[in-house]
Amino acid sequence: MTNTQSKDYDILFEEIYTNYYGKVLSYLTGKVSDRNVAEDLAGDVFLRCYKNIQKFDASKGSESTWVFTITKNLLKNYYRDRKVNASIDNMEGFDVADEQDVEEEIAQALRLEEIREFLDREIAKLDSVKRQILLMRYYDEMSSNEIAKVMNMTPGNVRVILTRTLNKLRIGAEDDVVKLGI
Repeated sequence: MTNTQSKDYDILFEEIYTNYYGKVLSYLTGKVSDRNVAEDLAGDVFLRCYKNIQKFDASKGSESTWVFTITKNLLKNYYRDRKVNASIDNMEGFDVADEQDVEEEIAQALRLEEIREFLDREIAKLDSVKRQILLMRYYDEMSSNEIAKVMNMTPGNVRVILTRTLNKLRIGAEDDVVKLGI
């Protein structure tokens, strides 16, 4: 990388940071509900942006799409890696649930596990394009326009594929195990 390229990347990063830091912080604060954690995550987002600025390609998507893709991936990693450890000493103020509540929660957890297993099986049956569009929309929370840019499709085509795929999943639901409600 030449000195001129380095300066161009520095300018691009500065513009991205200026334009998106507040939006990323606001988004993360809403997702983690702890301003300090959100600030740490936002710092990590922009560190990744800085380290990978040379990989940004405007022809593949907007700055916003690139920054929020990094943000969403980092947030997923945060939730995946986060381990909640509760100490008995910190349990003051918690009420002990009665047996019926516990049984209802267990039944609901088992039902959710059945639904998850069903969806995993049905999604695995989809072709790679349909599966990728479905995961980008509902797992990555990307818009049809963002997905279209990534997949080199029109937003309308993405919406049609998504609608048909969801209908196929609804129709394939065994014994009303799943109601997607979408």
